[in-house]
Amino acid sequence: MEKGKAREVRVSAKSLEKALAEAASQLKTDSIQLDYKIVSQKSGFLFFGKSVEIIARVKSVGRRAEARFNDEAPRESEPLTDAELNGLKAELKEFCEGIASFFAEGPVTVSASLVDDRLILDIDDEGLEAQIMRNQKLAESLEHVLRKKPRHLKRELPFRIFVDARSVRQRREQDLTQMARDLSDKVFENKRPVVLNYKSSYDRKIIHMALDKDARVYTKSIGSGPNRKLMILPSKDQGAEIPEADV
Repeated sequence: MEKGKAREVRVSAKSLEKALAEAASQLKTDSIQLDYKIVSQKSGFLFFGKSVEIIARVKSVGRRAEARFNDEAPRESEPLTDAELNGLKAELKEFCEGIASFFAEGPVTVSASLVDDRLILDIDDEGLEAQIMRNQKLAESLEHVLRKKPRHLKRELPFRIFVDARSVRQRREQDLTQMARDLSDKVFENKRPVVLNYKSSYDRKIIHMALDKDARVYTKSIGSGPNRKLMILPSKDQGAEIPEADV
């Protein structure tokens, strides 16, 4: 490996999630801290792929080259016109409705709204709401295939795709964000780190993001694979020793 070059690993697995988990284990980090690009993919029925091969490395914050390496990161380009943007929203909404209707075994409606840098596709179906509540990877898999749908653009999407069902994931984000802020207050006051045992990398990512700009604390991933945990620690700027963590 060249001096100064980030270490990369090449991994094959039956799904993108498993490939990212294996890459994270090899790089001794969390999957949400990875930049990756898909080398090859053999898909099965709909979005349940039979195999996927990726190249992954740990993100380097602040480097634009690293952002371009990430298969999910939007790249700078000329902005879409309003007509192009509306057409893209309609195309993704219709495609999402088709897949959701298949799983719901009947027609369902999907609302599409741009909020900040996300296109939120919210499925109005009670059954899918329950499934996504139990398994976040269902929504994440659908997001992945939706990102690949508009190949005619020949460019990265100008927004991130977020699949929801009756706003269950958005409510989850709000709950996690509020909990993270409450724990930040506790860690700051007690000068003691807290360990959170969240199995979902998505949940850990939300907590990371919620506290990213909180100068009083910082977050750190520990462990590997299914034993991955998240720590909230008092900021090193406080100059205090780090005592044993509260679990």
